Amino acid sequence: MSMFKFLKRKPDGVQPSPQELTPADVKPVKTADGKIFLKVRYNRSYTAKIIQADDRLKSYYGEIRNELMRYGVKARASWRYETFKSGRKLLARLAVRGKTLGLYLALDPADYADTKYKIDDVSSVAKNAEVPVLYKIKNDRRCKYAKDLIAEVMSANGLAAGEQLTVDYCAQYPYEELDALVGRGLVKLLKWKEKAADSEESLIEISQEEFDEIAADTDVPETVESISVADAELRLDDKKAESFVRQSERVSDRSRRTIVNIDALGKYFGAGERVTVEEIRRRIPSVDGRATYIKVLARGTLDRALHVEADDFSPAAVKMIILTGGTVTRTRKNGQ
Repeated sequence: MSMFKFLKRKPDGVQPSPQELTPADVKPVKTADGKIFLKVRYNRSYTAKIIQADDRLKSYYGEIRNELMRYGVKARASWRYETFKSGRKLLARLAVRGKTLGLYLALDPADYADTKYKIDDVSSVAKNAEVPVLYKIKNDRRCKYAKDLIAEVMSANGLAAGEQLTVDYCAQYPYEELDALVGRGLVKLLKWKEKAADSEESLIEISQEEFDEIAADTDVPETVESISVADAELRLDDKKAESFVRQSERVSDRSRRTIVNIDALGKYFGAGERVTVEEIRRRIPSVDGRATYIKVLARGTLDRALHVEADDFSPAAVKMIILTGGTVTRTRKNGQ
């Protein structure tokens, strides 16, 4: 199932994301070779991070989890981490950040200052009050030392080690692609403009047909501060763009025709201004002052909202005006 299909309908049993997404909540991107991608923002669960970790981190995770479970503790994975408790007492917590496995322990940071263990004192963070020692596992030596620290916290809580465990967590958590994890509810999609803690970004390739569906499903296009011709073409299809064009009561006069490019409108008109044929003739030096019929063409970029009334527009020009928050009004032809 593609990321795009997930945006449209969630599989049975999957809980909805905190924000229900629509196609307008992702950002289409087109590369120089013509491929189309959705730029998405997402938040991975702890389990998803383990699944997508490299084999080295998974190996450390397997060794440390097996070591913890030797002491008869109860394990529980939440969205951000995995906890290990004896009764109600929190003894350890595992978390993944980047390519590093973090082991939080119920030890006194002062006892390990200036020792070979090189721990981090994280007691100043409220959620770490019960497990104020953080030990980052990123090589074999640190993995070995982590087991020493586990033995100390267990001994301090009257727990003895059982037989050695050898669960193969690399096999239990095979790698999965992002869209599969979204489908399983292990990754939450976020609105493109929403920057939550620990959020990440990714590009998901889609077909032209899927992009056309996005355009068709988006009733009101998301506006942007600045738009290029290529980006406008990608974000809005011709039919949808045309649906936003208004019709003026003014009848066009085709006796003397000329054109004006959209980047010229952006240069000579301010944000929020109403642009008319008369004002175009008056302000833009390159436009024939005697012109009676002006067609707006797409070129360059537009970085402001304009309310443009003209005799005709290219489809791309309509898209650029609409996507920057402006309006498009076309004059009437004789007989209309």
